[in-house]
Amino acid sequence: MKYLPLIAALTASPATAQDTIAQDKVLVLACLETMEAGTTWPQCVELMFQPCVSHEVGTDAHASCLGGVREEWSGTVKTLQDEVIEAVTSAGSSELLDLMGQWTGYVVQKCQDVAVSKPDGAESARLGCEVSELAGLSGEFAACLEGRSSAGYCEIKQ
Repeated sequence: MKYLPLIAALTASPATAQDTIAQDKVLVLACLETMEAGTTWPQCVELMFQPCVSHEVGTDAHASCLGGVREEWSGTVKTLQDEVIEAVTSAGSSELLDLMGQWTGYVVQKCQDVAVSKPDGAESARLGCEVSELAGLSGEFAACLEGRSSAGYCEIKQ
């Protein structure tokens, strides 16, 4: 499986990812991480939305399921963000908090635009967009904590 290096790295990291990221989320992050090396977006989407595959796309049941998935990813982001803020310098923490304010506005607008473009199943479209954005952000935070991020805010304290 192409995800093994990242899975090994995530599960071998001291307390950080192993205790923070649920195994199903680790698989999604591994998929996203290895997209340039051969995995595809449809493969990652399949993993990301696995809990909701039994529901017809766009139905109320599907949207409800996606709402639960979104909440799980929101919790992962919050936990990882807290760990990053604790790990980075005070300047990095301030920069990250500023970036998060901008990111939140961007995601709200982007996902609202996605919903408008899909009048049949708009709620599912919006939630799916938010889930994918939260998963991407989780991957960035995990990369920072593991020393793989080149983001300006990710200056780990000495």
